[in-house]
Amino acid sequence: MALPVDTKAAPHRELRFAAFDDILAEVERIEAGVIAGTATITGNWSVGEIGEHCAEFIAFACDGFPKKLPWPIRVIARAMILPTLDKDKPMPTGITLPKGAAYLLPTPGISDAEGIGELRKELKRVLAGREMTQPSPLLGPLTHEQWTRLQCKHCAMHLGFVRPDGTGDA
Repeated sequence: MALPVDTKAAPHRELRFAAFDDILAEVERIEAGVIAGTATITGNWSVGEIGEHCAEFIAFACDGFPKKLPWPIRVIARAMILPTLDKDKPMPTGITLPKGAAYLLPTPGISDAEGIGELRKELKRVLAGREMTQPSPLLGPLTHEQWTRLQCKHCAMHLGFVRPDGTGDA
């Protein structure tokens, strides 16, 4: 078994998404690379695992998260993170989820097609009008617009570990 990649130091494409249409376009590029056999990853998760993880995060924002963090942590995190949503700064790489957030981890070995399919399904659900209005387990209540900015940054960070054509080029 290969040692985990240090995702803080791993090669990473700096993607920027302004809307779910932008994420969907990148998902299509990645899927084309998977089908062509040219897609490579520079992190620890497969394309399918990345797709499923991002899809679940969107689904939970629409339908509700199973857990939330204690209120003092939410208050501090909200004060520190919420102001950064409007900035053009990307989400940092190399964050390890706490044990209590294990439900956000992808299914090990999920196929690339299944994970990407789940992400496409959730993106299209929101694009069709489903609102993301459920409270964040970390940040508390968010508007649909705040969720959109957070989801765009989250997907950009994770999809940045995928190179559709196997090169370092975006």
